[in-house]
Amino acid sequence: NTPLKPIQRIGIDELSLKKKHRQFIAVIIDHDNHRVLEVLKNREKTTVAAYLRKAKEEGVLATVTEVTIDMWDGYDTAAREVFGAQVVVTIDRFHVMKNFQECLTGARRELQRKLSDAEREELKGSRWLWVTNWENLSARKQEELTRLKARFPELGKLADQREALRSLFNDPTIKTPTAGRQRLQAWIEQAGSLGLASLNKFFKTLTNWMDKIANYFHSRSSNGRTEGFNHGLRSILWRAYGMTNFENFRLRVLHCFGFAAK
Repeated sequence: NTPLKPIQRIGIDELSLKKKHRQFIAVIIDHDNHRVLEVLKNREKTTVAAYLRKAKEEGVLATVTEVTIDMWDGYDTAAREVFGAQVVVTIDRFHVMKNFQECLTGARRELQRKLSDAEREELKGSRWLWVTNWENLSARKQEELTRLKARFPELGKLADQREALRSLFNDPTIKTPTAGRQRLQAWIEQAGSLGLASLNKFFKTLTNWMDKIANYFHSRSSNGRTEGFNHGLRSILWRAYGMTNFENFRLRVLHCFGFAAK
């Protein structure tokens, strides 16, 4: 087996066990060694901080310099409390886009309410075209979307802003958090010119978390791997038809995903 690297980057994310009851567990990921470090019984700040503190004192997390999280205050507070101000807390770019996608649906409906019945009928069945990444569409579907964007220019401008935000995160020329903040702020101003009330919530979220989102451009760290592990964790739940014993579930996860990637 390859020796484990010192852990410098970890990810914290949650997994919903029972959505109707909003029952969440927290999953701690070791980005450097590609493994699950721990599964916590809930995502409360005190629970997360207690684990991080214990692991730091034991030396497991003594060298952490960056923590990737979603937009959950408890994770941010726990990381700062345990590792201090010197740790870089990075908001996962995929959670930013997921948050935007949710607002995008409302914005698209806001625009469609201004259309005639005939125009709305013309748009039926096209929703997934507007929310699918351009490169994942077939040539025929790309042509169809191009036609719809020309036919409905306001919806086209909204779709263009989605692509602009994605491109911003993929732009290799943005190499510092400062440059990232400047580009994100410029995007907010540009997207805000559409005048859609449904996007205001996202603009506020982006502004409130701006520094930590911009930290992505420091090292390009994200919770993408964490999401991959979460899919594996969900598969365990599916095969077991749910979870009745947390400790058994935790041990199963650590057995399957708690070892360094080969």
